[in-house]
Amino acid sequence: MKEALKLFYFQFHTEQHYFLCHDILEEAWKENPHFNKNDAIVSLILFSTGCYHYRRGNLIGAKRSFIKALSVINAVNIKPDLGLDITTYKSLVQNMIDNVGQEQPFAPVHLPLNTAFEQQIIQQFPNYIVTPYVIDDDYIVHHHIKRDRSEVIAARKQALQQRKLHGFN
Repeated sequence: MKEALKLFYFQFHTEQHYFLCHDILEEAWKENPHFNKNDAIVSLILFSTGCYHYRRGNLIGAKRSFIKALSVINAVNIKPDLGLDITTYKSLVQNMIDNVGQEQPFAPVHLPLNTAFEQQIIQQFPNYIVTPYVIDDDYIVHHHIKRDRSEVIAARKQALQQRKLHGFN
């Protein structure tokens, strides 16, 4: 999980590739045989989803994601090891909910990483920075539309063929 978190924070801060951030952590989260929707990591997955929606102007989707992210992190009973200051993170999530509610323009988000973990990220990714401006690259901003989905489409087609072959429609 630690490696996934480092990659997540690099993509979140440097590349602002929020859709990829969601995928990185979701994949790592699901590798845990005891994963559930109340795990602290789910809050970061939802938070990155909220940022993705917010930058694209989907304020309803952003607000829903941020509210869920806050609900998940508030329900966590033990101090999660996410490499960040949880109290400050909770305040940040609430600020994002407020910003969306006030229809403020999206601005880059700086997650409150603890110094030791940030140093580990820098060691692994020497070009790590918190990008101070909003990245507007179409491929990143509209990734769910622009990405290559040929594998997903092929898998769905194959599953449909299998259902038809076995008499299921």
